[in-house]
This record gives sequence, C-alpha cells and structure tokens, in this order.
Amino acid sequence: MLIAYKERCQLAEFNTSYPLRPEHWSSYRSNELLTFGTELSLYLHIPFCPQLCSFCEYTRMATPRENLQAHYVQTILRELRTFGELNPQFQLAGFDIGGGTPTALSTHLLELLLLEYRQFLSSRKLASDFEPSIESTFQTATADKLRVIGAAGIERLSLGVQSATGSLLRAHARLNESEERMLEVITTAHDSGIQKVNLDFMYGLPGQTPASIHSDLALIQRLSPEQITLYELRTNMVQLPSASADMRFAAYNIWYQGLLELGYCAPFGRNTFSRNPADAGCSSYLRKRMFYATPYRGFGISAQSMGLNGISYNKGKGLGAGNLRQCVEEPDYSPQDVYLLSSAELAAKYIAVAGYSGQFSLRVASRLLGCDAADYYAEPILFCQEWELLQLVDDDILRITPKGFRHIGAVFSLFYSPPSVTNI
Repeated sequence: MLIAYKERCQLAEFNTSYPLRPEHWSSYRSNELLTFGTELSLYLHIPFCPQLCSFCEYTRMATPRENLQAHYVQTILRELRTFGELNPQFQLAGFDIGGGTPTALSTHLLELLLLEYRQFLSSRKLASDFEPSIESTFQTATADKLRVIGAAGIERLSLGVQSATGSLLRAHARLNESEERMLEVITTAHDSGIQKVNLDFMYGLPGQTPASIHSDLALIQRLSPEQITLYELRTNMVQLPSASADMRFAAYNIWYQGLLELGYCAPFGRNTFSRNPADAGCSSYLRKRMFYATPYRGFGISAQSMGLNGISYNKGKGLGAGNLRQCVEEPDYSPQDVYLLSSAELAAKYIAVAGYSGQFSLRVASRLLGCDAADYYAEPILFCQEWELLQLVDDDILRITPKGFRHIGAVFSLFYSPPSVTNI
C-alpha cells in the first residue's frame, strides 16, 4: 500500500477536482433531469470580468456592453422564476451570486438582479442558518453597488485580493486598488448593512515567497476582514508553472500560523477562516455543499448543479473566453451535460468538494452510498490512519493531518471510485 500511495502522490492530476477528467463520467451521460429534494441552494453565475487573470480557472469573459449584460441577466432571471414555479416547496439553504465578477454589471442591472432575488426569497422558506453571499472586486465595488447589495439583504461580500505584491499580480494580468481604497470599500460595505467581508488570497503562485505571504498577512491585519479564503493554484485547470507539493505545503503552513496569530480560526487543512470560532468562514451555500452534500441548482453559463441523482453542467462548460460571447447571446443557458451517477460517484463528488474543508463526514458519505461508509472505505481508512494521513474526529469526521495535507489531493482521491487504494 505504501508504494501505491507514493506513486499516487507523485501524479499531479490527483486533487480535489472530480471527476479528474470529463471522460471519466461518459458512461453516466443522460437525457433525463436531475431530481432535487426538499432543501437546496441556488447559485447565479455572472461570467463578466473587467480583467481576465491568468490564474483563474472559472468560466469568464471580458465585460460586454450593457445590452448584452441585460440579455444575460434577463435570461437567468427568467430561468430562476421558471425553476421556482416548477419547484415551489423546497427550503432554501443558501443563495450565492458568483462569477466572474457580479459587480461588473452596471448598477441598474445589479439592482434589477437583486430585486428579483428579494422577490424570490419572499415566497420561499429559508433555512435557519441561511446566509447569502456575493462576489466582487475592489475595482467594481462602488458605493452605489454596495448600497444596493446591502439593501437586498446580502449578508456576505467576498472580495478578491489574491496577493498584496504588485509584481506577482502584474505577471498574471491583474491589478489591485490601493490599500486606502480597499479600506474604503470594506467600511462602506459594513455601513451598507453587509455583515461579513471575506478576502480571497492564493498560494502556489509562481514567484510567491515567504516574504510576499507575510506582506499579505500584514495587509489582512490592517484591513481586518471577518473572513479569509485561501485558494491553492490548481495548474491542472490553467496553464501555469506548478509549485512543488513541498513548496505549497510550506506556503500553507506560513499562512495557517499567520492567520491563527491574527485571531482567525480553522482546523488545519481548511481553506476558509473566520474570526468567529463558531463560523465556518463561508456562505451557507458552500457550507451546505462541503459539510452535508446538500443539493444545489446553478443558473447561468457553465453553472454546475447537483441533485439527488447526479450532476449537470449548463451550456458553456469548457468554452474559452473567446467563444463565450456567442453562448451568452443564446436565448437560454439550460443544462447540456447531465450525468446520472451511481451512489459511489455521488459520494466521490461529495468527498472531493468536502476536501476544500480538509475533511469529510462518514455519516454524509453513508447516506449517499446507501451503506456504511466506514465499511465501504475500510481499506483506504485503515491505510490513512496507519500512516497518520487522516484522523477520526467525533466518530464521524475524517480530517486531514499535517502529514496528509502535504499530498491532500492524493489522500482524498483514495476515496474516489473504486475505493481501493490498490486499484489506482
């Protein structure tokens, strides 16, 4: 087993993406629809950005003229209304608006979008821990847009920083605002009624050093946001030089220790941090996905959905920025790739998503598998515990250890289908 583990750790493709390649699910393609339960989350994807960063793995394009923005917003809102009419009974667990950069929309269209959002919520039962969120950038978060967001009841604002080192950002076609502007945006967000501000940072970027990470930590100390999210650069999704596993591990350790010293909380291996120990550091949409495999429905080009019986991707999945405009101009963004999955594949997808939190629940995996996950995954669990890669917490949570985190993608991929470590 140790040899098999070492071989798997050396393969860059093993990470928290799942499936690792699109063709892995080719036998599950279907023309049927996903089914959703009595609780689910919703996600609206706005693919527009004022600048296209080279390290971004998401579907996005340069912000078009307002007439095309309007077509896009009207299309996803029509599809949202139709979905709500066809599914009137579910409880809403979360609602995220992401991208891209949702605040790249004009103020008028953002206001229209959030007005429809408020109307949708008014006829829906909300989970007790419902916490909606929207993504933004310091360049596009104007005072008027922040007031619109706050008036709509959006409780969380996530702002991309990625790095405080200008030379690192310029190498990837990205610019940040001045620190004074950042502080102004955060203050205006709070004054507008937005309760939590999250800042996104990255590690594993080419040229990143311990000194640049300490500069990031110093910026966080001065800006004092409620939450921090760390993203590891995943070079299987973008064409950039890859930092070694040892370099990424060293970078995460600097980040983790530095954030703890600043008063942020998270178990080792998680990528979301909060100043509140009782807060997971993310929206309820993502929290429900990572911890409970709660179904979700995505709207907009390339958006992903997860039902009780599988996964789907809307039109636009896999298209480059140059081909997205034609897709945006289409009259609908309905699912074009639907995969009705086996119970083992559903569990594997959950474990991959849960990997962002550095852990997964055996109880949730058991529910998806339809059998005892501890028995089903007995061999990889034994292996990971013998080699101190995962530890069992509260007889339910398998959490990554510092030793396991060095090869976190490889560790979690041991639980992908088939479950045996010897069948890699």
